[in-house]
Amino acid sequence: MASEAEKTFRRFAVFGESSSTGTEINNKNFSKLCKDCGIMDGKTVTSTDVDIVFSKVKAKNARTVSFQQFQEAMKELGKKRFKARIQRPVVLLKQQLWVG
Repeated sequence: MASEAEKTFRRFAVFGESSSTGTEINNKNFSKLCKDCGIMDGKTVTSTDVDIVFSKVKAKNARTVSFQQFQEAMKELGKKRFKARIQRPVVLLKQQLWVG
């Protein structure tokens, strides 16, 4: 059974692409997914960031990415998008270590 992430990937992979099987997603639909799902906020994660990450995870001459490559891209974008939330507990832990 497919995960929610994989179902979402497939829905966006076939969006506007009548010949798509849903196993790979192009950059246009990847960007749409990132925007519609709130990953691209225009401040922390921009359309340029999304394009760079897409290019980074795809094969050299490919125009699409697989679900596995998509997962790698989400990890990269997640680190950037939620950096403040990830760093805050680390800062609090360091403060506790210094005080206590």
